[in-house]
Amino acid sequence: MRLLHRYIPVLTIVLFSCNNLSNQQYINSIDSLNLRLENATEDYPNIDSIAFAKIRKVVATNCKTTDYKDDSNYSNLFIPYSQINKSIKHILKMDFQIRKELLKSNEQIDNLLHDVNNNLVDTKLLVKYIEDEEKAVNELINRMDFNHQRMISETNRYDSLNPLIEKLIKKNN
Repeated sequence: MRLLHRYIPVLTIVLFSCNNLSNQQYINSIDSLNLRLENATEDYPNIDSIAFAKIRKVVATNCKTTDYKDDSNYSNLFIPYSQINKSIKHILKMDFQIRKELLKSNEQIDNLLHDVNNNLVDTKLLVKYIEDEEKAVNELINRMDFNHQRMISETNRYDSLNPLIEKLIKKNN
C-alpha cells in the first residue's frame, strides 16, 4: 500500500506532463493557423470603398452619355468598360464578407486556444475542430487572394479603358 502511495504522485506527474506535451502540439497547430491568418490579413489590402465608388460613378456616367450599342467600334470598348461597374460591386460585397469571416475565424481560433489551455474538449473532437478551422482558414485565404487579384485586374482595366472612353466621348460631343 505504501508503495502505491509513492507511485501515485509520480504517475500523476507523468500523466500531467504527457497531457501538457499533447496540448502543446495542439497549441502549436492553433498558433500556426493563427499566424497564417494574420499574415494573410496583413497582405490583404484595405479597400478604399470611396475610390471604388468614384470609379463606379464615372463608369456609369460615361456609359449613360454615349449610345455605344449602335456602333461596333464603341461596343468593343464600352462592353468591357461597362462591366467594370458590376465587377467592382461584387468585389466590395466579397470584401465585406471576407472581413466578417476574418472576425469569425479569429474568434474560433481564440476559442480553440482557450479550450486546449483549459482541457475543455475531448482530443478527438479537438482534432476535428482544428481540421475544420484549417479548412475554413485555407478557403478564406484563397478568397482573399482571389478578391485581391480582381481588385488589381479591375483597376488596371479601368485605368486602361477610361482614357480611351473619355477621348471617344469628347470626340463625339
